[in-house]
Amino acid sequence: MGAAYTLKKRGFTPILLEAEDHVGGRLAADEVDGFLVDTGVDFFCYSYDAVFRICEELDVPLVRSRQTLGWHRNGRWLVTTAEPSISGIIRNLSAFRGLGLLSRGGMKLVWQVFRQPDYLTFASDSRMAEIDGDESFGGYLARIGAPESLQVTLRGFVENGVLDYVAPSSQAYIRGYLANTFLRPHQLMQPEKGAGALARALRDACADVIRISTPVREVVVGERGATGVVIDGETIEADAVICAVPAPKALEIIPNLPVGVRETLRKVTYSSACRLVMGLDKPPLPPGWHGAIYPEDETPLVLDRSINLPGCVPPGKSTLDLIAGRERAKQLLELDDEEIKGEMLRDVRRNAPPGSAIPGDHEGLFSRVYRWRIAVCKGPPGMFRAVANTRRELGRDVPNLFLAGDYTRVPLVNGALASGISAAEETVALFASSG
Repeated sequence: MGAAYTLKKRGFTPILLEAEDHVGGRLAADEVDGFLVDTGVDFFCYSYDAVFRICEELDVPLVRSRQTLGWHRNGRWLVTTAEPSISGIIRNLSAFRGLGLLSRGGMKLVWQVFRQPDYLTFASDSRMAEIDGDESFGGYLARIGAPESLQVTLRGFVENGVLDYVAPSSQAYIRGYLANTFLRPHQLMQPEKGAGALARALRDACADVIRISTPVREVVVGERGATGVVIDGETIEADAVICAVPAPKALEIIPNLPVGVRETLRKVTYSSACRLVMGLDKPPLPPGWHGAIYPEDETPLVLDRSINLPGCVPPGKSTLDLIAGRERAKQLLELDDEEIKGEMLRDVRRNAPPGSAIPGDHEGLFSRVYRWRIAVCKGPPGMFRAVANTRRELGRDVPNLFLAGDYTRVPLVNGALASGISAAEETVALFASSG
């Protein structure tokens, strides 16, 4: 949608072919009985330059996210608040100590993150590929002497959501993720009507060029480049093709990719995630808590989005959002919706936060289960550098075929949106050069 929106702004009329019966991908949202439910993305990082620019252009208002989090560690609860002031830091000191952040390894991680702002960013011009070598995040933690308490904290924060096991991932990618979220919680932003508000605004801006429920079976590439796409019962000729699908799907539908491009795409891997959203008559977490994290096991991440986004729920109502990653997600994905609901609620009730009101299996105003077999690009070491080289190779060999999606930039929403915008601008430049 970022590509289609950009092409329309530049005076072109693209055709956007969407395989699903709705657009938005991980930015999609549902409306259920007055609740606005984001099905994937929950917040925007401070460095999401492309996202913020499009939000401003399409009049999508943003609000700052509050992050009061409970951490279940060693049988007790530690609470952190997103307060950048000196007094706020002092109030968090006890929790920081329990989480391992005040260790020598913790201080090294914080110092090294903040001294590389141009590299550990998710902005469109991120230089992360320049420091993306062979070192994994697990290797990095061992090198800086991170104690086990800190490693458990960091793994729990990242893995209990959607990013899967982080030890084998690129140290640059995970440090960038921590720089944008864990270490800057006071700078997280959200559209006041949920992240899906951006998808709805883009959908409305591109409504006349979108064809839903139209999966592409093949991108036709010949000696002169991409010539069109095959859908059920039809071949659509094209002057250029922007392929905005995950890497495995790109391999499937573009059989004639250059050899080097194919080899790189085969190395791109993704996490899986399972999400349960329930509407409730009362807050599920202790007063003021936005979320609860269980770093020591695979208990789902627990969120109450109504704390930050009261405009997404009817007056007096709340939401319970449970997100499972890692092996737990893979197990849950094989169950039906009611089984998933029961399993996830029981997981959380085992060590529910004090004063919480986690519902029973058959309670709630509604429930929705969202399955993400392909959730977020996991970014193995060297992937960002390899993909950057791949884009150049593709531009040389098939100049009118462009790959877009989070894996082609720094993963997550800004990378996906920025990749579409960039592909559209490159398409415009190609047309201009060819007359």
